[in-house]
Amino acid sequence: MKAEKISIFTKADLDMMTYLKKVLLPYMALSAVLFLVVGVIGAIFPMSRAVKTLLFLIPITLLVYAAAYPYIVADSKKISINSKMPYFITYFAVLSTSEMGRADLIAVLARDPKLGAIANELRKIHTIVNKLHLSMPEAFRFLARRSPSVIFSDFLDRLAYSLDSGVDLKEYLFQEQQTVMDDYQTFYEGALYDLDVFKEIYESIIISVVFIASFVIIGPIITGMDLGTMGLYAIAMILASEIGILLVVKFRMPEDPLWAESRGIEDPRRKRVKKAAMHSALGSLIVALLYVAVLRSRYSIPEPFILAGVLTPFFYLGHVVNNEERSIFRKDENFPAFIRSLSSSLAASGASLVLVLKYLSAHDFGSLTDDIKALYRRLAIRVDRDRAWDFFIAGTGSWLVGIFSEIFRESLRMGAEPDYVGLVISRNFERLVRLRRKRQQSISSFVGIIYGLTGAFAFSLAASFQVAVSITQMFSQMNISTEYIGELIHVIPPSGMRFLAYLMLAMMVLHSLLSAVVIKLADGGHILGSVRYFVILSWIFAVGMYLGQTLMARMMGLNTTGEAAQIILHLLGVVP
Repeated sequence: MKAEKISIFTKADLDMMTYLKKVLLPYMALSAVLFLVVGVIGAIFPMSRAVKTLLFLIPITLLVYAAAYPYIVADSKKISINSKMPYFITYFAVLSTSEMGRADLIAVLARDPKLGAIANELRKIHTIVNKLHLSMPEAFRFLARRSPSVIFSDFLDRLAYSLDSGVDLKEYLFQEQQTVMDDYQTFYEGALYDLDVFKEIYESIIISVVFIASFVIIGPIITGMDLGTMGLYAIAMILASEIGILLVVKFRMPEDPLWAESRGIEDPRRKRVKKAAMHSALGSLIVALLYVAVLRSRYSIPEPFILAGVLTPFFYLGHVVNNEERSIFRKDENFPAFIRSLSSSLAASGASLVLVLKYLSAHDFGSLTDDIKALYRRLAIRVDRDRAWDFFIAGTGSWLVGIFSEIFRESLRMGAEPDYVGLVISRNFERLVRLRRKRQQSISSFVGIIYGLTGAFAFSLAASFQVAVSITQMFSQMNISTEYIGELIHVIPPSGMRFLAYLMLAMMVLHSLLSAVVIKLADGGHILGSVRYFVILSWIFAVGMYLGQTLMARMMGLNTTGEAAQIILHLLGVVP
């Protein structure tokens, strides 16, 4: 069977009846109910066309999601499989040096939760071989045609051919690692290239949003459109564009988190983050109270600066998270040297792991030295070896160190060759670290683009707002009949100008917060690290708004005298 004829439901592990009963039909029913509810509410209560349109978009969005659900699941599965390929090929290679048979080897891999979607695929192979009694190469080819991942599918085809040819599995997997890691690097760098291309798209989207938001401010003066309707459109546009950007980054970037799982251990790293979160929240409360009690009655501080100032203490939390992630990076860079030394010493001396660690703990492995000493002390007590490794992983705080440490520990337990294990793990680990460096460089340029666009966004909004303020002040102070003014321009009342000011503050918060979350989703770091960027973007927005409003006020002040206004109206034919 050709791969082109395989159903998307098969690739997504979805049954047609299950999809109809649990996804498509419920979403269609919910959308129909929402359509009726919105129609009834629109008939009973007076509602603008803009509000009705936005409400009707909700059930339409649900229908689109239900229709695209199989493709979304298949694409998510593909990215999950591709992201786990380095760990799978490393574990597969090191276990091949043990005395286990091929079927037992596949069974061990299929039970490992670290492999995620790959483990689910391997369980299918185990079922096909043991229940349907097909040969293992036939099972590999069967699954290859039904996998959404090209990297995994090609690997299974090559593996099936090598088993048919009688090639030694250990030697084959040692050579195959290079091919799989090359494919993974292509996938990883492709995702980074997509991010670089997406930067250009992101700029275009934000520029479009800036134009629409500026028109929302100026438009009611020129056209007389309802200010609340235009504001609702602006908020909806910002939410749709920013959340769309967030979802694209989340589902297109490889699954490569920085932080290790907690494993039920309250490690010092997470304690420091929790303490910083408490201190930041307390600091924000203190700043807010200080402004209300002291500063508000004495100084006239622009509202964007007030908001940015109240958020500023959270920069400390983001700074702590950023420092912890830098520490994790340093430990990642030292881990390959440690695992090579450990495995080569085990192979050369034939001593126990505890004795080798005792010898290695006297050497310098950079920021990893203290963690190695702690691991030796816990293993020397001989209480719980697995728990000792869990504390080591929690101490490093690294996802990569955690998953490769488990591979090392479990492969030695199953009788794999230590020198081979150390060579494979260190080589693949170093390659992943190099890819992470490329990712950080790409994210750095992305952050710079977001900073620049945020400043331009704020400046344009504030300049448009000041134009609206100046025009409103100019025409409201003129002694001209309202019927003439109405033909030329629509003056916004003070309550409307106040609404525009709050609208800009809402745009400031939404853009800064969602952009900060996008940055952390892109670099794979802790989500709490986004508050650091949130604070920086808030200050950029506040300064940009202040500069835009101040400069435009001075420019508009050149032509806002009563005489100038009379000349303009005379040229337009409004007054004689």
